Amino acid sequence: MSQSMPRFTVRTFQCPCGESFDTTIYSTVNVTMEPELLYRLLAGTLNVATCANCGRKVASAQPFIYHDMARGLFAYVHPDADLPDDERDELLEHLRTVYDQAVAESERLTQPSTGGKRGIVEPRIRRSTPHDDALKRIYPDAPPMQVIFGIEDLTALVESLLEPEEKLGRVVLSTRASGQQERHRLLSVATRLAEQAHCLVEVEDLPDEYTVVIYGPRARVRQINAALKLLNPR
Repeated sequence: MSQSMPRFTVRTFQCPCGESFDTTIYSTVNVTMEPELLYRLLAGTLNVATCANCGRKVASAQPFIYHDMARGLFAYVHPDADLPDDERDELLEHLRTVYDQAVAESERLTQPSTGGKRGIVEPRIRRSTPHDDALKRIYPDAPPMQVIFGIEDLTALVESLLEPEEKLGRVVLSTRASGQQERHRLLSVATRLAEQAHCLVEVEDLPDEYTVVIYGPRARVRQINAALKLLNPR
């Protein structure tokens, strides 16, 4: 029996500043099952390693499967938008196997569990775009999935499918205080607000400035802004 591909791996990165750190890199991204990954993509943090010492960011070159069951988007994403044509053609030869594995996994996830019913997400037909037609002309033998080269193209396509309140919103909180107590207090407040609104938190800890970014759907970020005004009514 063939094994399904792992959802993610933990990779160790060596930063030019000398810092070594681990980062989770996703090989399959199902935003219906893990909605937070949608907003990591939109915020530019999906499969991106950030050095805790100097803040330098490194994007992973690993391709991944992107699946949004609710919006009918299924794509193989190669981060390199400038991949040579001969390498693209070779890549497409291998995608049919990847496609079959991912479809089997999605069918497994949407089946009712033995312990009770699991809500099955009804896919909606994604509206076609000029990008789809162009890919069909260039890659007529591609398997029945989107093939996207470049994270920017994936992000633009995903954004076009979202309702206004679903689009990315963010709140940026920062302090120039160097004391750990003040920085910890800022992070504690941001984390509590983010958890209540089911949003995500990203931290940039630099010697001269400490920044906490809360991000998620605009509707939820608006709730966080309202809560912050109550905490600081000035």
